[in-house]
Amino acid sequence: LGICGGLQMLGESLIDADTLDRPMPGLGLLPLITTFERIKLLRATDARFAATTSVWSSLADISMRGYEIHNGRTIQNPLHGPAAAALRNDADEVIGWQEGTVLGVYAHGMFESNAVLRALFGASVPTLDSVFDGLADFIERHFEAGALGRLISE
Repeated sequence: LGICGGLQMLGESLIDADTLDRPMPGLGLLPLITTFERIKLLRATDARFAATTSVWSSLADISMRGYEIHNGRTIQNPLHGPAAAALRNDADEVIGWQEGTVLGVYAHGMFESNAVLRALFGASVPTLDSVFDGLADFIERHFEAGALGRLISE
């Protein structure tokens, strides 16, 4: 799984005409080419997964709220077979690709989405209150009374 810059690195090449005289190779796990641009894209998005397969099949048709923030434009390499369009934003632009078990997306916020977490792990995003309650319960079970106060005063 590669998100944003991770997606770009999963591709075949990274082109930055302003600073490099030649493309830099990516990992070559997705048939993608990223060209960096001067203006950074930043927008909230409602994204929807397509018919994902393999280890990502549980994400098929899942919607999520997230955001895009990147200054690269990524396209399929026309010289290679296409990777499957795995995620589209609310403008129906492809912002995620999959090939086999490799998934790359431009959408931040996947792991803050209850729908995504339930699909992947059968769990929901914990609330901040539940995290602090769990921490307090742990301390109560595993620390003797007054132990934290003694640590602070020393």
